[in-house]
Amino acid sequence: MRLRALALASLSLAAGALASRPSDAAEPTIRECMTASNDSVKLRSDHKLRQARAQLLVCVAAGCPAEVREECSRRMDRLTAAIPTIVFEAKDGSGRELSAVKISMDGEVIAQKLDGTALSLDPGSHALTFEVEGQPVVNQTIIFHEGDKDRRVPVIIGPVPVTVLAPAPTNVAAPPQPDAGGSGRKLIGLVVGGVGVAGLAAGGIFGGLGFSSWSSATKACPSHNNCSASAVNDRSNAVTFSTVSDVGLIAGGALLAAGVTLFLTAPRSPPASVGVQFVPGGIRVGGEF
Repeated sequence: MRLRALALASLSLAAGALASRPSDAAEPTIRECMTASNDSVKLRSDHKLRQARAQLLVCVAAGCPAEVREECSRRMDRLTAAIPTIVFEAKDGSGRELSAVKISMDGEVIAQKLDGTALSLDPGSHALTFEVEGQPVVNQTIIFHEGDKDRRVPVIIGPVPVTVLAPAPTNVAAPPQPDAGGSGRKLIGLVVGGVGVAGLAAGGIFGGLGFSSWSSATKACPSHNNCSASAVNDRSNAVTFSTVSDVGLIAGGALLAAGVTLFLTAPRSPPASVGVQFVPGGIRVGGEF
C-alpha cells in the first residue's frame, strides 16, 4: 500500500508539472531526458532532493524513452519518501497564530505566508529567517531529517509579555512599644518583695528554733550554773538562732516594704495584647505583656 501511495504521489507531481506546461510546449528530447536522469542522481547524492525531483519530473515525461521513464519513476517514489515536509507554526508573544510570515532558508525565500500546509524542504542543517512586519527578525538553525513527514516547528515572533507577580504578603511584626519602665519596675518590686518575704519566713523559722533551744536549756538547767554540756549547747544555739532570726525579720521587713513601694509606684504600662488560638486538643494563648 505504501509503494502504491508513493507511486500515486509521484504520478500526481508529474501530472502537475505536465499540466503546467503550455499546450504547445515541446516534449524533452532524448538527450534532455538522459541529462535530467543523470543530474537527478548527482543532486540526490548532494542531498538536494527538491532539485533532484525537478529533474525527475523531466525524465518521466511521455517523450522520454520507456526505460528512462520507468527508472525515473522508481527514483521519484524513493525521493518522495525521503523529502522532509515541515509545518511551521508561528505565534506572537501572546500566543496568537500568525499567517503573514515571510520565511527564507539559506537566503532563499521558501514562503511568503503560512496557511497550515506542509513545505517540502531539503534535509540537513539550514539557517532560517522569519520576518513579520513591525517585529524583529527571528533567526533559527534547524536540522531536517530525511523521511520526516509533517514535522511541526513552533516559532515565537515578537516580544513575550512580562508578567509581574505581586509579592506574597508577609507577616511583619509590629515594632515593640517603648516601655516607660512600668513593667520593669513592677518586676523589680516583685523580686525584692519576694526576697523580703523569704527573709521574714527565715526569721520566723530561726526564731522558732531559738525559742525551742532556749526552752530546752532552761528546763535542763534552771539556775544556769553547773549546767550539762547539752544544756550549754542548747543555750548557745538559742542565742545563735535568735540573732539570725532578728536579722532575717529586720532585713525581710525592709525588703518587703521596698518591693511593695516599687510595685505600687511603677508607671502604668499599655494594655496587654493577648491572642487566643484554638488548636487540636486545647487553646493556645499568647501575647505581649
